[in-house]
Amino acid sequence: MSTTAIAFTVVVVLAVTAFGYFLMRRVQYLLLGVPERRFDRPLVRTAGFISLVFGQRRLFKKPVGIIHFFIFWGFIVIAFGTLQLIAEGVSAGAVLPWGGNSVFNLVKDILSVVVLIGLIAAAYVRYVIRPKRLDPTAEAGVILGLIFFLILSELIYSGLQYALEPTHGRSLALMAVAIAHMVKASGWSTHAMDLGSHILWWVHVALLLTFLVYIPMSKHLHLIACPVNEFFRNLKAHGAQIYPVDLENEEVEEFGVSRIEGFTRKQLLDLYACAECGRCQESCPANISGKKLSPKLLHTNLKHHLLERGEELRRAKAESGKEAAAAGPASTAAPEASSVDLIGGVVTEQEIWACTTCYACQEQCPVQNEHINKIIDLRRNLVLMESRFPKQAGVVFKNMEVNGNPFGESALVRGDLLRKLGVPTIGQNPEAEILYWPGCAGSLDARNQKVTTAFVNLMNAAGVSFAVLGNEEKCCGEAARRLGNEYLYQSLAAGNIGTLAGYEVKKIVTQCPHCFNTLKHEYPQLGAEFEVVHHTQFLSELVDSGRLKLGQPANDGPAERKRVTYHDSCYLGRYNGIYDAPRRLLTASGCDLVELPRNRAKTFCCGAGGGRMWLEEDEGERINLLRTDEVLSAGADIATVACPYCLTMLKDGVDHREAAGRMRVMDVAEVLQSALVGKVLEVGQAV
Repeated sequence: MSTTAIAFTVVVVLAVTAFGYFLMRRVQYLLLGVPERRFDRPLVRTAGFISLVFGQRRLFKKPVGIIHFFIFWGFIVIAFGTLQLIAEGVSAGAVLPWGGNSVFNLVKDILSVVVLIGLIAAAYVRYVIRPKRLDPTAEAGVILGLIFFLILSELIYSGLQYALEPTHGRSLALMAVAIAHMVKASGWSTHAMDLGSHILWWVHVALLLTFLVYIPMSKHLHLIACPVNEFFRNLKAHGAQIYPVDLENEEVEEFGVSRIEGFTRKQLLDLYACAECGRCQESCPANISGKKLSPKLLHTNLKHHLLERGEELRRAKAESGKEAAAAGPASTAAPEASSVDLIGGVVTEQEIWACTTCYACQEQCPVQNEHINKIIDLRRNLVLMESRFPKQAGVVFKNMEVNGNPFGESALVRGDLLRKLGVPTIGQNPEAEILYWPGCAGSLDARNQKVTTAFVNLMNAAGVSFAVLGNEEKCCGEAARRLGNEYLYQSLAAGNIGTLAGYEVKKIVTQCPHCFNTLKHEYPQLGAEFEVVHHTQFLSELVDSGRLKLGQPANDGPAERKRVTYHDSCYLGRYNGIYDAPRRLLTASGCDLVELPRNRAKTFCCGAGGGRMWLEEDEGERINLLRTDEVLSAGADIATVACPYCLTMLKDGVDHREAAGRMRVMDVAEVLQSALVGKVLEVGQAV
C-alpha cells in the first residue's frame, strides 16, 4: 500500500468520523421533537421524491430553477469524476468503469463549466445585486468558494494528467485538453506537471473532506435534509394540513407550542431543510408590506435556537430517561421545561399575529417546508394556555361564542335575508338538491348580502331545488382556528356537524372560500363527510350543462363588452386549485378578462386571511391597499372576486384610493346575474 493511499485513508477516516459525529448530533436534536407518522402512501412518497429531488420540479416555479437543475446534475456527474480522481491518486493508473469513457468526460467537463458559471452568477447576485431575500453572509461565501475551487482543482488536475498521458478516455474532455495544451505551450516540464497534479490531487481531496465536515455545521445541512424532507412531505390537500388538536386527551399538558421541543420532528426537520433561498419571504404579503414577519427568518431563527439549546435539551432528555428507568414503569419523570423564551424571544408576538395564512410561502418553498402550522401552533399556545391575543380577536371570539358569528349580530336574524328571498330551510324542503351555505358574511354583511341575492336569483333561474339552514347555521369557525382558538373552532364545528347530520345533508354549496375549505377539508377531521362545492364551481356546472341560460345585454347598438379583472382568493386558489371556474363564468358573461400580474398560484393576498379580517393592521403598509393598487393598474371597469373577505378588502381599498367612480368591485355571481337579466353593467350602477 502506497504512502499516499495510507495518508488518504487516515484523512478520510478522520473526516468521515467528524462528519458522522456532527450529523449524529443534529439528528439527536431533531429527535427531541414530538413523533409524527409520515410513512403513509410509500409509493406516492417515492414517486414524488424522484420527481422533486432528481427532477427538481418545484424549483422551476422561477426561471432561475433551470440553473439550479444543471448545478444539481452537474454535481452528481462531477462526483463520479471525483471518484476517478481519488482512484488515480490511491493507485496509479487506476481507471473506474466510467473514468475511461470519453463521452462521460466530455459531459463532466461541460457541466463543470456550467456549474462554475452558475457559482459566479450566484456570487454576483448575492454580493453585488443583493436582493432582499438573500443574505450576503460570510458563510455563504465560504460555501461558494469551497465548491468553486473544488471543481476548478479537478479540472486542472485532469488537464495535467492528460498532458502527462494523453489517454483516449480524456480526448473529448474539452477543458482537460485545453488545459493540457496551455501547460505544454507554457513549457512545463514533466516533473513540474507531475508535482502539480500531485499537489492538486491533495488540494481537491482536502477541499472535498473539508466540505464534507462543514456541511452538518452550516446552512448547507439542507443538502442532506432536503431529500428527507421531500419524502416526508405533507400529502394531504393543502386545505387539510392544519394539525388537529385532541382537546379531550387528559395526558396533554400543553396545547400549542411554547418550547422548541414542542414542535414535531417533521417541523424541526423543516429547519434543517431550509436553504435560506428567501423565496418564501419575497412572496409573503406580511413581509412585503413592511411587517416584521419573514417566513425565512422564522425558520432560521428557530434553527439557531434549536442548535443553541439542543445539547442542553438532549442531556436533559437522557437524564430523564435514566431516572425513569431507575424509578420503574410507574415513573412519570420528564425533562424540565426549557426554551421558555421561544415566544417573545426567538419569535415575537408581532411576527406570530402578522401571518395571513395565504400559503404563498409554502407554494414557493422548493423543499416542502411547512410554515403555517408552526405559526398556528404558536398562536394556539398564546390563546389556549396564556390567554394572550389582540384585543380585536377577543371581541371576535366572544361574538362567535355568544352569537355564532364574528359580527356580533343576533343569531335570530341570521336567516332573515334568505327568508325574505323566499329560500326554504332544509326542514321545509328536506328533498332539496343542495344545501346552500351563505356563511356569516353572506347572511349578515350588507355588501355581501347582495352577492347572496345574486346567487339565489341564479339558482332560481336555473331551476335548482335548494335550501338553507337559516338561523341554525353557525359560523364554520375558520377564523377562530387560524387565530389559535382551537377550542372555539371545535365547538362551532361540532354544532354545525350535528345539525347537518340531523338533516342528512349530502351536498353543500358555499359562497365563501374559507367556509368551503373548512367544511370540505377540516370538518372531516372531526368525522364529518359532505360533498362541498364552491359557488363558482356550481354556477359553472349550471352554465356548461345549459341549466343556466345567459342572455345578451340589452342595448340599442352593439353590446359593449366590459373589461374585468379577477383577483384569485388564496383559499379558493392556492389552497384548493380552483382557478378556471370563475374565469369561465366571466367569459360566459360577455366580459373581456384582463389578468393581473400576480394571478392564479402567484396571487397576492387581500390581507384578510388567517383571521386578519378581524384585526387592526397598524404595522407597515396595508396589504389590501397594495393589492388594490395592482387591481387599479389593470385598467379594467370591474374588479371581480369570489370571496366575501376579498370583496370587503378590495372595496375598502378602492374607496380608500377614491377610485369608486372608475372601478367597481363585484363578486363573480353578481356579474353573472347581470348577464342573466340582460343589463348593461355601468360603473357605479347598483345590481
